[in-house]
Amino acid sequence: MSRQAQPGRPGTARRIMNPAESNRLFVYEYDRGSNYEEDTRLTAALSALLPENELVHPDQRLFQTVHLITEYAWCEMHYEMRRAAQGLGERDYLLAARLLERAAAMGDVAVRAVCALLDFLPQESLLLMRETFPENTTGLDSPGARNLRRAAGALWQATEAALVREGIGMRDVIAAQGRAAAPAREDRAPDLALVRQALLRLDGAVAAWKHHHLRLVWSQLGGHPETAPSAGPSAGPSAGPDTRDDLPKSLRGQSTAGVRAMAERSLFPRLWDSVDDTYRAFVPDEQTPA
Repeated sequence: MSRQAQPGRPGTARRIMNPAESNRLFVYEYDRGSNYEEDTRLTAALSALLPENELVHPDQRLFQTVHLITEYAWCEMHYEMRRAAQGLGERDYLLAARLLERAAAMGDVAVRAVCALLDFLPQESLLLMRETFPENTTGLDSPGARNLRRAAGALWQATEAALVREGIGMRDVIAAQGRAAAPAREDRAPDLALVRQALLRLDGAVAAWKHHHLRLVWSQLGGHPETAPSAGPSAGPSAGPDTRDDLPKSLRGQSTAGVRAMAERSLFPRLWDSVDDTYRAFVPDEQTPA
């Protein structure tokens, strides 16, 4: 008698990731019809990975996995940023701050993912894989990165609207972060201070990803500023944008100098205005205090 699989209980695997594997203990089975796989959509997610017999290089598994993890993380960040904007509109500032902290934590996942490539992907592996990629295969077409930039604009508008609604400025929020006495019960600046702190964390997570991604480009494709011609052995890289004609190119033919420029951009550019304003308020003569 054959034992029938019960509904929602795992049965015989319908898919195998590495069908050429001879050792059955190393065979990666999935799509067993379990409720776990169905509820998490794990079968669909694993099916996005190339089967081993379609990999152009063994390191392509790591390369694809890191990119999928990153896109999933960015999609989740986008979701939480939208919810945070809604919370700001409803004056639920503590919820907005918590959701932004969650988005920042998912940003840390993306950072760790790109660091895995930076630490463990040999340069020649990527260059060999790159030769097989179609023209215009470029991270500039990442839907996650594009949607995060757009969502950040809407989220910042919601933040400014909250400040206007409460009749306070960002300087008041910064002051609330450094307060030494209990606030008045009706004062919402401390709550919005938590929102600002979470925005800084989120901006920092995205900036960290860009920084490590830039170093990945330098380590895999080249074009590090230190390779630029200089006036002498200790002159160092020149200031300003990199305009060398011999910089490596993406598969779309664009210079990797664009990656360096993107790495310097903030997710919330106007968030940093208040930092300068606070500095000038404390150091009006623009001299650094002793």
